[in-house]
Amino acid sequence: MRKHTGIRPQDIVILLKIISYGQQSWFAKDFAISLFLSGSEVSESLNRSVYAGLMDSTKKKVLKLNFSEFIIYGLRYTFPQQPGAMQRGMPTAISHPKIKARFPTDTQII
Repeated sequence: MRKHTGIRPQDIVILLKIISYGQQSWFAKDFAISLFLSGSEVSESLNRSVYAGLMDSTKKKVLKLNFSEFIIYGLRYTFPQQPGAMQRGMPTAISHPKIKARFPTDTQII
């Protein structure tokens, strides 16, 4: 096992995916395919989650109380957000002129 370097964003997604399966059985390789991750990334994620106390030692069950506590109180400190200055970007999705013409909206996008 690699050295624990803290929770990563994909760990949260994998834990939520496990919770969404409920009582259904699952395999790590299925998560790797569905989340476009390598098998080793999923395996390391499960190890980090066990080390952090978010999963049991069998790596099959999320400790929901611990995980919900982490989501509510710890997530904002683990992955802090600092809004930056407004910048001009490339028009995408509904803000692109060709798309905007096909789907008119009443909101103004800069």
